Amino acid sequence: MAYTKEDLKYLGIPEDTDIKTLPIAGLNVFDNILDIKLNEANQDKKEYTLELYRDFLEKLKTFNKTTRDKLLVKFRNEEVLDNHVLEQENYEELLDYSESHSSTAYNYFYRKLFLENKPLTERTISKGYEILMRGTSNEKEISNNFRKNNNYAVSYFDDDGSQVIQFLPISYDEIDWALAYLTSYFNIPETSEEELFIKPFILHGIIATLQMFEDGNTRFARTLQHLKLFMISHKMVDNEFVRPALYFSKTYLPYRKIYRDLIVKLAINPNNEMWNEWIKFNLNRVQDQLFMNEQKLELVK
Repeated sequence: MAYTKEDLKYLGIPEDTDIKTLPIAGLNVFDNILDIKLNEANQDKKEYTLELYRDFLEKLKTFNKTTRDKLLVKFRNEEVLDNHVLEQENYEELLDYSESHSSTAYNYFYRKLFLENKPLTERTISKGYEILMRGTSNEKEISNNFRKNNNYAVSYFDDDGSQVIQFLPISYDEIDWALAYLTSYFNIPETSEEELFIKPFILHGIIATLQMFEDGNTRFARTLQHLKLFMISHKMVDNEFVRPALYFSKTYLPYRKIYRDLIVKLAINPNNEMWNEWIKFNLNRVQDQLFMNEQKLELVK
């Protein structure tokens, strides 16, 4: 089963539209994720980013354990807010949300995937998503699980108020297959630090293009991205840190439109060139955050 004429009618797409001509995300986003080849510029950018990241971790080590732990918690709490602010939630409400919910999605995934060393499963994803959406503006308007219909499109409203559809997500009946591929990819053991700034970005891109939920897809994608980055860091780069030290949702804020446009392009045409564009964009965001974090450490000193 795929998109039907009834689905298109619900979305306001003319009945005589040929479904084959519509930009629809598909399971082909998984086709070449194990064989992505970075171009020379991205290889250099990745190496430089890793160098910056190592320097940042070394500077964190110069603080005593109590201060360092406080900094790691501060970074996490800031990320919870930044992640939701990027989705244009009310800042004051989110501040209350952050302070009143001791068990955020980050804590949940951190406990399940890192402390308990459990694999990512459909149930873990569903529960983590439910926690992530607590206290948000759309909490009561959406289901706490995966989409059950095709009444959803990635779109924006033009100046005249008309809706412009950018792409349609995978059909809801393909979500089970998508989850199987996604969890399998997430759970493949990493064997090289080459994956440190590649696999988390790929996971982010996959989840953002699949649009498995009615809302909150990109904020959920960033949550798993940052957790996977930490897990690979702990394994490949430095296992002294017991909590993530790097989040960078704030750095997407000035580039929100570029960010959304890249997701649209990746959903429609997930080839090697587009993956390189997506990876380059995210490497730049990591560098932005590392420079900001360096300044924060100087202030603490």
